[in-house]
Amino acid sequence: MAKRAAAGSDKVNMSQEIRVIVEANKEIRGPELIAALKAKFPSMTINENSVQVAFANIRKRMGLARTVAKRPAKRTRRASRAAASRAARPAATAPAADVSIAQLQAARGFLSACGDNLATAQKVLQQLADLRK
Repeated sequence: MAKRAAAGSDKVNMSQEIRVIVEANKEIRGPELIAALKAKFPSMTINENSVQVAFANIRKRMGLARTVAKRPAKRTRRASRAAASRAARPAATAPAADVSIAQLQAARGFLSACGDNLATAQKVLQQLADLRK
């Protein structure tokens, strides 16, 4: 439904004018439409953004709008940094569900016996693993 013009006014209903031009030429583009409106109404100031919005809405209602496929989202650097930090972390030897409280307390006691030095504890564990072979 087109807007009604005010009584006694010399104003132009821009949506109606755009609709008339688009119906006459379905292949018209936005800049061409603006140039045609400026030629038809040289004394009026035309808001180009409003014309573009009205033009897009009219084309959509007429079924002339082009649908553009959405581009896939770009991967951010944060995601790749997070993946790199996960890859840099050492993998756990056993899931936490397989370790009992008694085993954890024994490991804590072993680490205390090594002077709370992780490097020393790892060397001892490596020597024990070599003895098993």
